[in-house]
Amino acid sequence: MVETERSPGLNRQQHLLIAAAIWILVGTGLLIMGCIFWFHFPYLGFVDREHIGFGSLALAVGLLKGKFILEKTAARTIERADALTETNPLKSIIQMFGGKTIALILSMMGIGIILRAAGVSFEIRGLIYIAVGTALLWSCQKYLVAARG
Repeated sequence: MVETERSPGLNRQQHLLIAAAIWILVGTGLLIMGCIFWFHFPYLGFVDREHIGFGSLALAVGLLKGKFILEKTAARTIERADALTETNPLKSIIQMFGGKTIALILSMMGIGIILRAAGVSFEIRGLIYIAVGTALLWSCQKYLVAARG
């Protein structure tokens, strides 16, 4: 059996696929929970004009946030992935995301915790989750395109 020499740590493509997977998992989870909270799925309780309208507005806000905020964040992350030197996989993922991106992620999580603790209604949280989930799903395509080549 011939042994091939393997470089330590993750390569660029693996880093970008990990970033995309995180964005896809979190975005999908938020979008699903947002739809459950807003439309009261799986009971189909509120699929009327008002709920469709506000749900569409949340979707549009999410697309705008994804395009104008999270796409820039993804572009910076991709640039950092090109210059990674860390061989420890966990440290290299933290290095890839960088301080601003980690702060953005933590602030979004903090806002979610505050909304829950403040007793904000499921409906309002649902609209916010729809917007943030859509933004994450929109921007994850940047990672997937960069990982392809």
